[in-house]
Amino acid sequence: MKFFKAESLKDVLIHLAIIVSIFVSLILIFFYFYLPSVTKHGEYITVPKLEGMTISQIEEILDSKNLRYEISDSTYKVGVKPLTVLSQHPEAGNEVKENRRIYISIAAQNPPNLKMPDLIDQSVRGAEMQLKSLGLQVGTITTTPNPISVVLRQSFNGGVIKPGTSIPKGSKIDLLVGSGRGTIEVEIPDLTGMSYEEAISTIEGMGLVSGTKIYTLSDKPEGTIIKQKPTYQTGVKVRSGDVIDLWISGSDPQ
Repeated sequence: MKFFKAESLKDVLIHLAIIVSIFVSLILIFFYFYLPSVTKHGEYITVPKLEGMTISQIEEILDSKNLRYEISDSTYKVGVKPLTVLSQHPEAGNEVKENRRIYISIAAQNPPNLKMPDLIDQSVRGAEMQLKSLGLQVGTITTTPNPISVVLRQSFNGGVIKPGTSIPKGSKIDLLVGSGRGTIEVEIPDLTGMSYEEAISTIEGMGLVSGTKIYTLSDKPEGTIIKQKPTYQTGVKVRSGDVIDLWISGSDPQ
């Protein structure tokens, strides 16, 4: 065609300029119009705050923003509703592209089991710290007369729990703690001649503590108290929480 006929160098240059212009125009259209329209270049979505919401709640929110989620971890948390979002990445407020995956950590439904520690003879403070470090809770703390203020018994659901017993994380552990020596003075009771049961009832009723039990053969009926320490003396007093050791007639039932 006559349009493409080059009769001089000037015509060649003009044709070359036209070709280059068309080529450059196509490139500009591709990168600045077509590509952005396909990839939505420059369009970002603000990540919403998901922490504290349940899975069912975040699904609706993310769907409305054309975002996705993936559970990366689950951890049991005491007092937190199961399947609640604990953390997220990217964090709320960040800008991401459409269809971006948000990684979340959620609260597990079932607590893991762990072994019950040995709290006996520990201070109350030490026992509380050890329970919390393991993910257990301190339940009811009850005091009882005892010269040393330490843990005397550990219980779970109303029963004594032994060290090493498998127990769900987050469980409440009740503690029986010695109250130490009191300020109330009482006369030393005369327990000799009593049965063991009567002696224990008397000791506890006076706010005292039964100590070591020593069984020994004698001519007294089996189970009779034949000696005590401190010994009974008229007018001599001890303080509440003090210990009384007992010598019992007969052989050790154990």
